[in-house]
Amino acid sequence: MNSSLKIGSFLVFVALFVLASPAYGQTPLGDPKPTPTPKDEKVILERITPFDGDVDFPEVEGWELSRKFRYPRPELGYSVNYESAEGGRVTVYVYNGGIRSIPNELTGPVAAQMRQAKAEINAAVDAGLYSSATEVSSSTVTLGGVEGKVQSLHSLYVIKVKERELDSEIYVFPYENYFIKLRATRPKGPDGPKNEAIEALLKELDKLFSH
Repeated sequence: MNSSLKIGSFLVFVALFVLASPAYGQTPLGDPKPTPTPKDEKVILERITPFDGDVDFPEVEGWELSRKFRYPRPELGYSVNYESAEGGRVTVYVYNGGIRSIPNELTGPVAAQMRQAKAEINAAVDAGLYSSATEVSSSTVTLGGVEGKVQSLHSLYVIKVKERELDSEIYVFPYENYFIKLRATRPKGPDGPKNEAIEALLKELDKLFSH
């Protein structure tokens, strides 16, 4: 990706598409006869109408949803925060980085976004925002767990801010020619990285992005 698209810690990119309008033919002259609407017409129209990046995020019990924060350039997109009472935060970024066609796979551009996200964490350490950042695991997961459908790249970090340790996860996956990136960060708990509140939120986001 062009270096001009890189931004500092935790920020990423998106652009909006112009919605296509389906054209309809005129009714022919002559004796009108009822013509049934094809059952699959709605499906066809949905397929040819491009997704414009505007996601209607759900309210989730136990989490407070913020307004959308739109970044200065359209390719940087926008983000929303989910905040929990226990101190967890999940930030969802929707962007395309100026790329018109993003394959629905976890290689290529999506893998590049994960590498960039990891580089941003290292940059945060270099800038002194974190005392340290240690990558614990990196794999492919299902966002919603066993019953989920959305496949995502995933990386788990333990980051230290002063003397406080936090679990921080990155999720990156494609959706309708956009990148979706999640940063899920919370204080370390007695059960390690497992966190029921975040798992419940991820299940709802899995439902959202599996449609």
